[in-house]
Amino acid sequence: MPSNTDVARELYVAFERVDPKLLLELLHPDFVGHVSEGMPGGLGGTHVGPAAMLTEVWAPVWRRFGVRPVPDRFLSCDDGTVVVTGTYVGQPPDGTPPLEAAFAHVLALRDGQVRELRQITDTQRWAQAAAAADAGLVRQLFAAVEERDGAAVLDAYATGVVIREAPSLPYGGVYHGHDGALRHALAYTATWDHLQSAEDRKLLPQIRGCDDRILVTWRQKATARDGRHLDVPVVDLIGLRDGKVASLEMFQQDTAAVLDFLAHPEGNDPG
Repeated sequence: MPSNTDVARELYVAFERVDPKLLLELLHPDFVGHVSEGMPGGLGGTHVGPAAMLTEVWAPVWRRFGVRPVPDRFLSCDDGTVVVTGTYVGQPPDGTPPLEAAFAHVLALRDGQVRELRQITDTQRWAQAAAAADAGLVRQLFAAVEERDGAAVLDAYATGVVIREAPSLPYGGVYHGHDGALRHALAYTATWDHLQSAEDRKLLPQIRGCDDRILVTWRQKATARDGRHLDVPVVDLIGLRDGKVASLEMFQQDTAAVLDFLAHPEGNDPG
């Protein structure tokens, strides 16, 4: 029968291969994972069961950070636990800076499987990586909007995304899911495309963290054929989940000015 250290080493082989099947085989049916509370994205806390650990922690970490734990030492203790120290190494898929964070894992084993894993890690490094990844996703979304790349816009949205615009706008209201996001995008472009030059389409987003959301300020610009020009600030509150946009609330600073600009069809007619 393999030793506890042998089983522990096999666990990190599974991490290296990103092999969900092998991971589930190595975890005891009564497995419990304790993840450091300061981990971003709701990863921290206790996760009960092999499937929960895989779907709630490891899979999101792979997708968002491209990370794997690289072990350095395996320490076998008198009570049968194995302490593994090393470094998390990751390269997020969106090209944001790589992640490196030290870790210690305390593994309790039973019947040749991992019964419990307690994670200790440098959560500040994870938080920094998460903030960079979130900002990168938002920059990609705004670039896709500027370029009218509908596929890239939809790819940035979670399946259950909720989009809210001021009801008074031609494209206002609440939109749910990818179907709703597509309707919102079509209504937005139908309103603005014939009024915007390439320069007008530059949104000039300023991205900031704000509690558990991303706050973005940008400019809604347009130019009518009669020379009138619109340039008003907009504030977006963006909620993220698993590296996707889960909610988007848009606040025009001056909807009256926007509606007044749009209320002159003779000046706005593209001809």
